[in-house]
Amino acid sequence: MEGTVPPIVLASTSPRRIEILRRSGLAFRAVAPGIDERPPMPLGPLRFVAWAAAAKAGAVARRAPGALVVAADTEVVRRGRIYGKPADPGQAAAFLRSLSGQTHQVYTAVHVIDGRSGREAHGISRTDVTIRELSARVIEAYVRTGEAQDKAGAYAIQGEGRRLVKSIRGPYDNVVGMPMRLLTRLLGECGISIPAKNPDESKDTQNRLRRSPGRTARLAPGRRPV
Repeated sequence: MEGTVPPIVLASTSPRRIEILRRSGLAFRAVAPGIDERPPMPLGPLRFVAWAAAAKAGAVARRAPGALVVAADTEVVRRGRIYGKPADPGQAAAFLRSLSGQTHQVYTAVHVIDGRSGREAHGISRTDVTIRELSARVIEAYVRTGEAQDKAGAYAIQGEGRRLVKSIRGPYDNVVGMPMRLLTRLLGECGISIPAKNPDESKDTQNRLRRSPGRTARLAPGRRPV
């Protein structure tokens, strides 16, 4: 049924990705891909993020034949080093010290498999994020919140971690984990149109940051939620 939007199987249990899709108005269900995120060979950051998204999509597509599967993988990268989910508070603090006062890249790869037609589409979105100069006291206070522990790069731009961010260039929702502009394009390549009401998360970025809360890649230890 070309042009219609069937229910999506999201190959992720990340609360951030689930929330972005929920706000988009798309019907979906979330499934853990259950893969080993260690690649069979050393990969640079871009190849790694693409491999991980494809592996997640493929794993779920094999368990859900005929489904429209969407998978994503997000990595924080600085100078060729991938900053994954910190293993403990000490490593979270070390990550933030390394990112302090620097600009790093956040890459999210999205992979779509339409099991009805056999079509596949994939792409990568990039956002440059500049972190403020962080004092030891600020880092310690943020790590104590516990927010860093399940986030790539040890910060959550959609939470208290936005206070650590000086500026971003590129889609905001890419940093959170699901760039809707890229997903819309990839679904279009599979013959599926997304309603115009879907949010463009790249808008109003500075307002979001100001708002009060409500290898070969060197893979930093501690992988993240899928």
